[in-house]
Amino acid sequence: MSERVERQADGDDPLVSAVLETVDEPAAVCGPGGRLRGWNGAFADRLGAVGDLGEASLGDLVDCPSEPLARAVETGERTMGTDSVSADGDAVTVAVRPVERDGSTTALVTTVTRRDDPLEDDRALYEASVDAAADTVYVIDREYTIRMAGSGFRRTTDVPTEEIEGRDVDYLRELGLVDRDRFQEGVRSLRRLFDGEAESERVTLEATFRGQTRVMENHLSTIRRDGEVVAVVNVVHDVTERERRREQLAANRERLTSILDNLPVMLVVVDDDGRVDHCQGVDFDEFDCDRSDFVGAPIERFEGVCPEVVAGFQRALDGETTTATETISDRTYDARFEPLSTDGDGDSDGTANGAIATAMDVTNRTERERALETREEELRAVIESCADPIAMQDLDGRYRVVNDAMVATLDVDREAVIGSHPEDVFPDAFTRRVDAHRQEVLETERARVVEERVEFDEHEAVVQLTVAPYRGPDRDVQGTVSIARDITELERQRDELETLTEIQELVQESMRALAGATTAEAIRETVCDRLAESAFYEFAWIGRLELGERKLEPKYSAGDGEEYLDAVAVRVDASDHGGGPESEAYRTGEVQVVHDVASDPDFEPWREAALESGFQSVAAVPLTHGSTTHGLLAVYADRPDAFSESELAGFETLGEVVGFALSAAQYRRLLEADSVLQLEFEIRGETPLLEASSEHGCRFEIERAVQTGDDRVVSHLTVEGADPVVGEMAARELPNLQQLRRLDGKDGPHYEMAVSDSVFQYLAEAGAYGERGVVEDGVGHMHVEAPADADVRQIVDTVSERFPTVNFVAKREERRTETPWWHTHDDIGAQLTDRQRAVLKTAYFNGYYEWPRETDSEALADSLDIASTTLLQHLRKGHRRVLEAMFES
Repeated sequence: MSERVERQADGDDPLVSAVLETVDEPAAVCGPGGRLRGWNGAFADRLGAVGDLGEASLGDLVDCPSEPLARAVETGERTMGTDSVSADGDAVTVAVRPVERDGSTTALVTTVTRRDDPLEDDRALYEASVDAAADTVYVIDREYTIRMAGSGFRRTTDVPTEEIEGRDVDYLRELGLVDRDRFQEGVRSLRRLFDGEAESERVTLEATFRGQTRVMENHLSTIRRDGEVVAVVNVVHDVTERERRREQLAANRERLTSILDNLPVMLVVVDDDGRVDHCQGVDFDEFDCDRSDFVGAPIERFEGVCPEVVAGFQRALDGETTTATETISDRTYDARFEPLSTDGDGDSDGTANGAIATAMDVTNRTERERALETREEELRAVIESCADPIAMQDLDGRYRVVNDAMVATLDVDREAVIGSHPEDVFPDAFTRRVDAHRQEVLETERARVVEERVEFDEHEAVVQLTVAPYRGPDRDVQGTVSIARDITELERQRDELETLTEIQELVQESMRALAGATTAEAIRETVCDRLAESAFYEFAWIGRLELGERKLEPKYSAGDGEEYLDAVAVRVDASDHGGGPESEAYRTGEVQVVHDVASDPDFEPWREAALESGFQSVAAVPLTHGSTTHGLLAVYADRPDAFSESELAGFETLGEVVGFALSAAQYRRLLEADSVLQLEFEIRGETPLLEASSEHGCRFEIERAVQTGDDRVVSHLTVEGADPVVGEMAARELPNLQQLRRLDGKDGPHYEMAVSDSVFQYLAEAGAYGERGVVEDGVGHMHVEAPADADVRQIVDTVSERFPTVNFVAKREERRTETPWWHTHDDIGAQLTDRQRAVLKTAYFNGYYEWPRETDSEALADSLDIASTTLLQHLRKGHRRVLEAMFES
């Protein structure tokens, strides 16, 4: 019967009889006086009772000299009567178990078994105990047979108790509940118990139930009869969870021990006699001992390593708590010495029962702090040496560090800035913008670079502000550092560069626009209009030198400045004042500039008129091509210093391009004019050709001049009255001869000459055409053709600058009697480029189109100093344009 049933058994309880009927062995419930309150059929059969037992007592049925019932009531413990005899004379064993309620025995459960079987004597008691047990319980006799098993066995293993009762204990292994090795270990424990070597054994093993491995603890205890072991009871506890917790605890303990052993903490406890009672984290190598030698040693053991430790312990034993930083074995410790307890009330007179010292290894921290201090010193040195204002703010925005540049910029004392907020130093609007940048840096933890305008008392500055987070030793953001760089001048330069870029683009556009201007008037209009219409200049005009006068006459102007032109006259002579920057530019061929009209003393004669027109600066640009100046470009701006050096360089290029365009237009006008000027110059002096003609009494004629792209002129030399070799020898003495090639013509021309710095080239630049040069009897004659409105003085100067002695001997205006061949074909010549015209002309006069050819493409290309493929390309394009004009006009 289980403990639960026994505790519910009561004479007044109708369930008593039903419970007893479920018990197979003889059992009854008695009151404290022995009267039966309930029993089962087995009990009545065992005692041979006939009739109703309701009025009977246990003593009426069983003779129990040892009085187990009385002893159970008296002691409250289970008792046994082994010398009892039933009414029918059988020797029986009576087991009595008291049931308590409210602190007193209210009933007794009695089982009666026969005594001829050692186990049968106590079987009822054993079975009741086995069934009552919550754990798995079974009994094994000396033959290793399982005699009985509690219901807990089935609950644990799902194996019915009747299946294992009566079987050999090896059946447990056959069921797979335990492996072979563990089973053998259990058998050895059983053998020791049956042999009397032990009263109990505890075996912990792994068993498999329901496919799960569990840890089971087996408590094996002996059952004796008359001093002899007759059986072993095994109480099996499922300790899986306990073992898991134990393993976890052991692992935690191991980890904790490892952590404690590796912590940079040293702990020493001493007793009231000043001897070491406990220690941890001590480097025993320094004391030349181990733990066992160290524990129990006096604190003076520290004397040789760190005397200050001894003093700290002594003060702690006197009841005083102290702290110190000590160095032991090259390691730095923060130590604290405290008394463990005092006999008094904790005052200074109390006596400590011991002392404890804890020391934290702060070597790494100390080294980091030193490194941090060094880094901060270096950082401060860098900050202070920086010319830009630098400030460090904490998370609340307060200034913590500012350098001298910051203090000087604000013009305040450093103490007034440290600890203050930006709104205490800067204007509100600037403070709000800067704080917004700082907040963004703190949120993103990324640097930010912005440009801000800051208003000071006397000026406004453009500041490039760099704000970055600064971090502490643990890499956490502790604030921001800001660097302010004054980029006002840089901004000015940047604006100036942008302006210059726009101006350069304007100049480039003006030069590109010249490609569509074919006349001098169109060229002047294009340049002046574009400059005056821009945002940089107010007025522009182009002038040229008038015939017979030394004054520049404006030919075209654009912008608001006509009154200024009416008020001034620009002369090009070298008088005291001349014509200002315009005159100087025309005479020297170099760009001139007046940066400040109001203050430049050389511009004083024209200052009033210029200022009335709103002009503050002036640039004068000569329009030159080669050595010829075709006029002047004057540009005016409404601000001082409007023309930078780079800008003036662009204007210089523009002047050269315009000069070239004007020269080309003039030359084109010459080719297309119906009437021309025929000019003749007489040349004398000592030149190779003049001297050779005088010595040999011969005549040289130079004609058909063609200008190439490399500033060379190719012309033909014909020798009359002497061997052509005379002409060759004289030509080779020319200082500017580049190439001389003999031609196949018998009557001439005899040579092709390529020369640099040729008078033909300079005449072309002046808008004239050198028809031919004739040298005879030591005198040379230069025949020049020029437009009817050409500047004859300029042409005369051009020829005079090239020869020792020059006389202008004739000037005639003639009307062309022969119409140029291209005029009948829709101006074919106007459709040819200069290069195409030069190539076609050279090819024609060199017999390229004769049959058979008198020269080939390689010779022509060589004379023009170009590649033969380039020559053929120009020939084909020239041919195409001529044919288009002829057939499509």
